[in-house]
Amino acid sequence: MIPFQNKYVQLDDLLDRMAESLQLDKTRYELMIQHYEAIKKWIEADELFFKPFKYELYPHGSVRIKTTVKPIGKDEFDLDIALHLKIQWSNHTPERIYSELKRRLSEHSIYKEKMELKNRCIRLNYSGDFHMDILPGIQENEWDEDKLRIPDRLLGCWVSSNPRGYAKWFLDKANTVKISLLEKALRAENLPSNDYEDKKPLQRAVQLIKRYRDIYFQDNDTFKTSSIVLTTIAGLNYNGEESIFLAVENIINQIRQHTFYNSTRIKVLNPVNSEEDFTDKWEKEPRYYEAFRAFCEHLYEQWLELKKDNGIISEGHILKGLFGDDLYSRAQISQADIIEKARNSNQLGISRSSGIIGGIGAATTTSVKANTFFGDDAD
Repeated sequence: MIPFQNKYVQLDDLLDRMAESLQLDKTRYELMIQHYEAIKKWIEADELFFKPFKYELYPHGSVRIKTTVKPIGKDEFDLDIALHLKIQWSNHTPERIYSELKRRLSEHSIYKEKMELKNRCIRLNYSGDFHMDILPGIQENEWDEDKLRIPDRLLGCWVSSNPRGYAKWFLDKANTVKISLLEKALRAENLPSNDYEDKKPLQRAVQLIKRYRDIYFQDNDTFKTSSIVLTTIAGLNYNGEESIFLAVENIINQIRQHTFYNSTRIKVLNPVNSEEDFTDKWEKEPRYYEAFRAFCEHLYEQWLELKKDNGIISEGHILKGLFGDDLYSRAQISQADIIEKARNSNQLGISRSSGIIGGIGAATTTSVKANTFFGDDAD
């Protein structure tokens, strides 16, 4: 529920609700965990290679940093898993590590049917639910417990990566905000918090930018910008904004500064591993960068329009264009439902000085009477 005195609070509540409906639901999350635990046990029981070694199996990517986004037109999420071996990487070839994981999964009657070989990982496809990408890697050195050497089949060599360190970096950036603008507003008006998991403005901003990316590239995703690039750019350009709306605004403004006024392309390096260039394919195929610039420019222009006081109809039209009709409509209905519940329980008030709706606990508000089924005021 929201107080309505501040435009950014109104928008943040709506953006928060849209992002919430994009993410992994509790049932799907629990199902993922079950499959993850089963795969972990299967690998642990391997007598031929894995059992003698010390290793960890842990999630990384959007599930770990809580920025999952449901694909458009699909009901399938992705879960990224790292198989982190604690052995001397120079004693093994990248082909060996990859092939041992492939062998072990192919020995399972179910996994072998779901297996899809990718360049650096092995994917298990759970059709209609999710797919699980298992990334095998060996710890690079003793003093950095997160840095890995992972196999690259196309290059035929080890490459450096740091998926767990990346997640720590991103969550540290997100948690620079202790209390968001929306949370402060709810507390100030003595209103209950939203009835779902609280997310930081940076996490919500990433979810929304990824959703907009999916909408923008829906008809032609050949040069679609990857999630890791968008997430990293968002994290690098986030300045601790307490508002979701202002976080997105600052991120896209910073991107525009780097892309619109510079003739050379930007590089997006892993912030915890400078050896890893997330945009290396932009060098080989410039159309990826051109597509990225075009989609960022469109988001920048739409966000400028959203800042203007053009009224709720215009704002709704822009938000539908950015994030989809269904997403916006569900968020609006959810918001209206909460407001109506507050009205019926006499938690909603009107400011005696301005006539603006807010919480009944505010010092200058008068309660709004609940409506009956026929629209008459309740006694």
